[in-house]
Amino acid sequence: MEPTALQSRVEPNASGDALNPTRTRAYTRGVQRQAGALQAIVLVFTTQLPIMGIISIVPIIPLLAKHFSSHPQVALLIPLLIAAPSLCIAMLSPLAGFLADRVGRRRLLLIAVLFYALFGFAPFLLDDLPSIIASRFCLGVTEAFIMTIANTLMGDLYQGRSRKKWLAVQSAVGSVSATTLLFVSGMLGNFGWQGPFVLYLLALPVFLCLLFFTWEPAPQKAEQIERATQRFPVKSMVMIGAVTLFCAVLYYVEVLQISSVLNAAGLDSPTHIGFASGIAGIGVPIGALIFSLVSRYSVRLHLLTALSLFAIGLYGMGALTSVAWVVAAAFVAQIACGILIPALLTWCLGNLEFQHRGKGMGFWHTAFFLGQFLS
Repeated sequence: MEPTALQSRVEPNASGDALNPTRTRAYTRGVQRQAGALQAIVLVFTTQLPIMGIISIVPIIPLLAKHFSSHPQVALLIPLLIAAPSLCIAMLSPLAGFLADRVGRRRLLLIAVLFYALFGFAPFLLDDLPSIIASRFCLGVTEAFIMTIANTLMGDLYQGRSRKKWLAVQSAVGSVSATTLLFVSGMLGNFGWQGPFVLYLLALPVFLCLLFFTWEPAPQKAEQIERATQRFPVKSMVMIGAVTLFCAVLYYVEVLQISSVLNAAGLDSPTHIGFASGIAGIGVPIGALIFSLVSRYSVRLHLLTALSLFAIGLYGMGALTSVAWVVAAAFVAQIACGILIPALLTWCLGNLEFQHRGKGMGFWHTAFFLGQFLS
């Protein structure tokens, strides 16, 4: 029988007595249920919202520059418009994680997704560049909460092989959704620079799915009894953060440089460059599949495999001159990308208990997006 909310609030300790109320205060909102595929799919699509925050406006950058060309600071403000969400994620993810551990996951996530739709769609109704940039910074605040809390919930609701499987699915879906969003936003851009901002309304059905199909999780019984007073694993997280920062720099080299490398190899058509980049991008879901097949092995093997593939792929992109071989090398680097994200997330979540999982994921996202900036 599924435990009720009341039953899940207080668990007896080893001696049969209830846990100290001051130690269970943070857990009284949680409910212990068995999460299935539906909850995982909802969380996977929730994590795609911040990807849309960046990808959706890439095809309309020239239109934005042309439309606001009369603004004296357009050369500075357009890049800021693009970078604002990522900057907010890097700066505010620790705060999002801290609040998630203190006041609960689901409530904050619902609020963030709802305001994501509001601030994301706002530029459709605006025609003032500073106001649009302000809305983009507000969007970035919501993305920091969405990225941090959605992955925290993935760690709360799933354990072991199941967690690894859904993190691999998340990585694969991210690659497919990025390609799809680029295409759809480009099509909407044909209706004007405001068109792609309609995509942000997709957050509303995500909000409804979160509202009806998820719940506030409770810690596992073992976590309640044995580890309720465990301190935040500072040493482990510093190591994970340092490795994540380094890997994130490598992760974005191919993503940021592939167009320039293909152009240097002889491709001068944006359509051909986009097609070649898309072929290389097929490596991400393949990498995620490889991770799921070797997920039972240690994180050392995962990282060794990913870094070896990065070495082969990135060296090949720089040393090879044929377009076909450059695409092949980029494909290898993208396989590494598909392995890397679920491997790092699995490593991070595996070192965090319930009461510190939000803070830990916030720290991880800061390291990863700081790596993006450095790259």
